[in-house]
Amino acid sequence: MGRLDRPVRRTRATPVYTIGAAARLTGIPVWTLRWVEKNGLLSPDRSSGRQRLYSDAELDMLREVRGLMEQKVNLAGIRVILRLRRAPAPERGRRPPESPAAA
Repeated sequence: MGRLDRPVRRTRATPVYTIGAAARLTGIPVWTLRWVEKNGLLSPDRSSGRQRLYSDAELDMLREVRGLMEQKVNLAGIRVILRLRRAPAPERGRRPPESPAAA
């Protein structure tokens, strides 16, 4: 019984798109997708043959990166913005802890 005999449940996190398909779907050139990976903005899964595979969620993130690059945001800025967008929202009514110097 091979892996193709089992049905695969696909989610937004399931890596299915090759680098060429990801480039066409996002409008980002292949060399830029490699640059994004090299600079640590994204680490796509790899097939057993070492081919990059992107998920729907990763394609959405790449579209965000493309938009930021079009706005001339530099690499450090893109990292900060992506980190902030993925951080959990702070609880309402909760105040940040005060520093000892402020007391």
